[in-house]
Amino acid sequence: MAERTETGGSPIPVPGLGARELATYGAAWLAGALPLFAVITALWLAPHTFGSTGEITIGAFAIAFPVVVRRLGVAREARFVRFLLVAGLVFGVISILTGAGNGLTDEPFTTPRFATLLWAHQDPYVVPLVFNYVQYGQTIHSYSIYPYLPLLMFLQVPGLDYKWFALGCWAGMVLLVRKRFDAGVLLAQPYVAVMAASGYNDFPVLLLLTLGFVGVGGRAQRWAQLLALGAKQFANAIVLVYYAVRRDWKNFLVTVGVSAAFILPFVLWSGPTVLCPAVLADRLSSCPAGGEAQFLLNYALWPVWVLAIFYLPVLGTVQSYAQKGRLSRPPAGRWGRLLRLLSGLSGRLWRLLAGRSISLSDLLRAPSFVIVGISGALAGVSVFLGAGVYLGSSTAATIGAAVVGFLVLAGWVVACDGAGSVDGPFLGRPLSRLPFQLSVQAVALALNVLAVIVTIALGRPALAGEVVGAFLASLWVSLVFFRVQHQRDPTVSNSAKGVAPGHGMA
Repeated sequence: MAERTETGGSPIPVPGLGARELATYGAAWLAGALPLFAVITALWLAPHTFGSTGEITIGAFAIAFPVVVRRLGVAREARFVRFLLVAGLVFGVISILTGAGNGLTDEPFTTPRFATLLWAHQDPYVVPLVFNYVQYGQTIHSYSIYPYLPLLMFLQVPGLDYKWFALGCWAGMVLLVRKRFDAGVLLAQPYVAVMAASGYNDFPVLLLLTLGFVGVGGRAQRWAQLLALGAKQFANAIVLVYYAVRRDWKNFLVTVGVSAAFILPFVLWSGPTVLCPAVLADRLSSCPAGGEAQFLLNYALWPVWVLAIFYLPVLGTVQSYAQKGRLSRPPAGRWGRLLRLLSGLSGRLWRLLAGRSISLSDLLRAPSFVIVGISGALAGVSVFLGAGVYLGSSTAATIGAAVVGFLVLAGWVVACDGAGSVDGPFLGRPLSRLPFQLSVQAVALALNVLAVIVTIALGRPALAGEVVGAFLASLWVSLVFFRVQHQRDPTVSNSAKGVAPGHGMA
């Protein structure tokens, strides 16, 4: 049975799903799931070795997932989003029932229980919640102060396991954006599904925000946006930035007022001490129950959501002004300053790299190279840490680990940038494919290893040198491939195709 799908123009019939398409869809899901579980396993086995580095790497992979989808040849069809949704639901049900790939957080047990302190006339921002819970046969002791805005503890279905509630919120969020291919791919990908199955409390808030900005049937639900302001601090920051960029100061002040109204009763109850957990989530050492600020496993949900919801409108504005010949004269309105900044910076960089003025296709494709470069560098750093566990900490072993990490970095960047078969000039001399690839990668490897050697010689941690070296290597490779591919095809423009994350960026 045929279906219709978005094309940026008139809908066209799409043939039924065949074995090849199903295999491609499955490969795309595994491409998002396997690296995720590899890093999660590494974090579980050696948390002190990988720490926030591994969690940031997972976030980078999540943002790069649409690029991987495109490189695998997945067509822009609504049924792929439906496939991701069904695959995520199947995984979620099995994960919750069996514990496979689950138990990543205590939030499904703590978040719904904080309301019991209120019923006992105790302030959860001051009085700790202390209890034991059993998860997959293991008894765990919990002691925590409530670190969110007050409404979040009431966003639950009494009597329903919070993990099922979070999974349902995720499914609802995906259904709201199902007609927007790029948003659907970002929000239905394995990373987001795995976080939902583990019961992270971000999902009721993200569902409210999706209702608030996307709405039902294209009609945004303002009430949902206002409710989100009383749940989790990331939501307040996003809404404030949104109205500030639009210079909608009336709604900006309404956002501030509503946010303050949610926490004011607790300030009057227990004093200003509640501001640390309620506003800063106890992420500063100066907070009574605070600790160091760090990047956690679920934090990447928020930049993924922001890209899914807002990338298309921003790109559409850029395309609109470019098509009207006004990219060099951005408006003074809501996006004007941002467009002027992007145009100026990208123009200078492009003239430096390629010796010609920036085009619309350059602007559309650049984000893909940036995302691939960052995720590739973080992949290299993660592999460097993992190799160090087995190779040891001697200078030779450290350099060997850097080489192993670089091989992963190079493979990731070449595969995702689609640059494995390109040739081009190197030091002013035209080279065929193999000499060109070897020359580019040799310089990248030298940058990576040299940074590690210099760091060790200075008596600094080798990890710092690997981070610097990996990012220098990925920057060099990405810029070279970006320049060569665009010089070979400078006229390509996707402006009429509804380009968006994972397709316009690549």
